[in-house]
Amino acid sequence: MKKIVIVGAGNAGCFTALHYAWHTRNNPDIHIELRYDPTIAPEPVGQATLLDPPKILWAALGFNWHNNPIHATMKSGILYEQWGNANDKIYHSFPADTMAMHYSPAEMQDFILKSRYFDVVECNVDDLSQIDADYIFDCRGKPSDMSDYDILVNPTNAVHLGKPRWDTSVEKWSRHVATQDGWTFVIPTAHTSPSHEVCVGYLYNDEITTDTRSKFNFLKTFDVEYTKTVKFQNYVAKNPVIDDRIILNGNRLFFLEPLESSSVQTYYEWIRRTYEVIVNGNGTLKEVSDSILRYIEQTQNFVLWHYKSGSLHETPFWEYASSLKFHDLQFSEMLSKVIEHSECDVLPVDYGGLEPSEPSDYYGQWTYWNMKIWHNGVSFPRNIQEEFLYGRSEYNRLLMGS
Repeated sequence: MKKIVIVGAGNAGCFTALHYAWHTRNNPDIHIELRYDPTIAPEPVGQATLLDPPKILWAALGFNWHNNPIHATMKSGILYEQWGNANDKIYHSFPADTMAMHYSPAEMQDFILKSRYFDVVECNVDDLSQIDADYIFDCRGKPSDMSDYDILVNPTNAVHLGKPRWDTSVEKWSRHVATQDGWTFVIPTAHTSPSHEVCVGYLYNDEITTDTRSKFNFLKTFDVEYTKTVKFQNYVAKNPVIDDRIILNGNRLFFLEPLESSSVQTYYEWIRRTYEVIVNGNGTLKEVSDSILRYIEQTQNFVLWHYKSGSLHETPFWEYASSLKFHDLQFSEMLSKVIEHSECDVLPVDYGGLEPSEPSDYYGQWTYWNMKIWHNGVSFPRNIQEEFLYGRSEYNRLLMGS
């Protein structure tokens, strides 16, 4: 029998246990166990997903928008406000026949832990070496020692959180509002959800704007009751897999601020890739470890690309954010193709001539169509376009001597 133990019951821990247990429910040779400390509270901030979490909840637990014990709200996309310098709003939608979700981690934890697909043990785990298992998923949250982590490039490092004084749930999309100090997320959680207390977050850089000044701007701009301020680092583990047995996930794997709502989707992508190795025997943990690091790098870059577009606010933060650089050949190649098709209609049916057909047609969780929505939605200065296209022209010069 192969025993898999998940340690920690946050977003990553719960979805790891549910995915493995659901897909091996008819396999008597796989045993799934989740261990967690019930005195450790789940993340209080409301979460936003892409399309995969609702699918597993529907298949395994019968979740739907009527049978909704986690008080989730529908997410049809992300509405960007005041980004770039061409349009006041840019809507990055999901296909109209599918839906992502917003939810409270506390309610999600309770829902999944009661699923009965896997064993649940309440205990505090400090030493993973004492666990008798073939594989261990370490989902115990942010590390205290950063020596085994690399820093991800991002212009934000702090967030003021607040409780809205209006009903955010009337909107069916996440709102990402550019501000003079950074940007603000508004997650449309239900009033009955615990995460309603902290579903608005004002992200900024405390080395550019003081805590006092940014908090003043937050309360002046948004009708919220201030909750707390959180400082953070953006980081990624150097080794997602340790000793071919311990697999990091959740904030133990990486943390990147929530623009594009990429965290839960990255956790889930990592779950799927490790499942292919551990259960289906396809590939190696070293191969998928390298692949998830590349995926996270692409996520970092795609988020940075948003900042490169600037915003309607000409402030020190946006001057700094738009100056951050990255060069990636695959990104340059894809953006080049998007620019060639920029005058075509952006239609999900045929991707406006940009139908993805190969793995290389995806950049992290995004396709040509996603890139095209953003590129067409903002006005990029020519020097910014050239910065990204440099990677392609330089590559061609080296290959062809031109």
